[in-house]
Amino acid sequence: MIKSSIERVARTRYVMPVVLVLAVVAFVVIEGAFQHSRTTLTQGIALTDARLQAGRVLQSLTDAELAARAFLINGQAADREDYRQSITALAEAQSGAFQLIADVDPQRSVSVEAVRMRIQARVTAMEAWMDTAERGKRTQARLLASSDRGRASYADLREEFDLVLGRAAALQDHARMSLFDAIMINRVALHVLVLVSVLGLVLFTRQLRYSDEQKRRESEHLASQVALRTAELRELAGHLVTTREDERGRLARELHDELGGLFTAMKLELARLRRVTELPASALERMGGIEQRLNEGIAVKRRIIENLRPSSLDQLGLVPALEVLCQDAASSLGIAVNTQLQTVSLDKECELTVFRLVQESLTNISKYAQAGQVWVGLEGHGEWVRVSVRDDGRGFHAHAVPTRHHGLIGMRVRVESHAGHLTISSSPGEGTHIVAQLPCKAQTEGDCPVA
Repeated sequence: MIKSSIERVARTRYVMPVVLVLAVVAFVVIEGAFQHSRTTLTQGIALTDARLQAGRVLQSLTDAELAARAFLINGQAADREDYRQSITALAEAQSGAFQLIADVDPQRSVSVEAVRMRIQARVTAMEAWMDTAERGKRTQARLLASSDRGRASYADLREEFDLVLGRAAALQDHARMSLFDAIMINRVALHVLVLVSVLGLVLFTRQLRYSDEQKRRESEHLASQVALRTAELRELAGHLVTTREDERGRLARELHDELGGLFTAMKLELARLRRVTELPASALERMGGIEQRLNEGIAVKRRIIENLRPSSLDQLGLVPALEVLCQDAASSLGIAVNTQLQTVSLDKECELTVFRLVQESLTNISKYAQAGQVWVGLEGHGEWVRVSVRDDGRGFHAHAVPTRHHGLIGMRVRVESHAGHLTISSSPGEGTHIVAQLPCKAQTEGDCPVA
C-alpha cells in the first residue's frame, strides 16, 4: 500500500520541482552548517592562540623587568639591550594577543582596555627606572624599583587577562554549542538525503525491473505473434505452391488427354487420306506440310506438358529425371553439367521440390551466371537429403537480391514448406552454391536408405 502510494506520487508532474527544492534546501543547510563549523573552529583556534600570546605578554613583561632590575644593579649595556628587546617582544605579543581576542569576539563585547592600561602603566614605571639610571642616578632608580608593587601588579594583570580570556571562552562555549547543533543538523540532513536517495534508487530499480519485465513480455508476445504469422505465411505459401503444382498437373493431364487425342486423330485422318489414290501430287505435298506442322504441334504440346509436370519424374523416378534435366541444360547452355546423384527416399512432393529446385537453379544459371561448369549433387545424410547446385559463374551479393526476383524466394518457400532449409552462398566473381536439406521419408524409422 505504501509502495504503491509512493510510486503513484512519484509519477506526478510535481515530483521533480519538489525534488529540486529539497535539493536546494539540503545544499543550503549543509553549506551553512559547514561555514558555521569552520567559523567556530577558527575562533576556537584563535582563542587558544590568544591564550598563548597572553602568556608571551606576561613572559615578555617579566623578562623586561628582570633586565631592568639587572641594569639598575650592574649597569651593564647587555642588560639594557635585553630590556629593549623584551619591550619590543612585549609590544608584538601584546598586539597579537589583542588582535586574536578581537577575532574571537568580533562584536567587541569583551573589553581589553583595562589590560592594555595595566601593561602600559607597568612599562611606564620601568621606563622611569631606566631613564633615572641612565642619567646616573642609579641609587634613586633602585629606590624607585624597590618601592614598586611589582608582584601585585603582575597578579592584577594576570587576573585581568584571565577575566578577558574567560569572557572570550564563554563566547566560545556558546559558539561551540551552536557548532554541535550545526553538526547535528548536518548529520540529520545527510541521513535524510541518504534515505531519500536509497528510496529513490529502490523505486527506480523497481520501475526498471517492471519496465524490463513488461518489455520482455511484449517481446515474447511479439515473437510468438511473428512466429505464428510466419508459420501461417509459410503454410499459405506451401499451400499456394501445392495448389499451383496441382493445377499444373491437372492442366498437363488435360493437355495430354485432350490435345493428345486430337493430334492422334488428325494423324490417323492424314494416314487415311494418304491411302486415297485419286489425290493429286499437289495435295499429297500439302498433306506432307500439314503433317510436319502437326508433328511440331505435338512437340510443342509435349514440351509444355513437361514444363508443367515432368512426366519423367512420375514414370522414371527422381534420379533419371534429374539426369535428363541436366543433359537438356548442358545441350542448351553448351557447357558441362556434372552430376553426382544417389537414389534417396523422398515422398512425391519432396521429389517434385528437388526437381523444381534444380530446374530453377539451372534456369538462373542460363540467364545470369555466365558459367563454364555446373555441378549438381543429390545424396543422403542420416535423416536428411542434401541437394546442391554449384556453378563457377560471376556470382552475386546473396544478401542484396532485388525483391522483384522471386526465383530464390520461391526455392526457399518450397524447401521450408517441407520443414527443410535452404542455404545460398555467393559473392561476385566466386560463383554460386545453392544447398537444400530436406527430411527424408524414412527419418522416423531410421536413416534414409541410399542405393
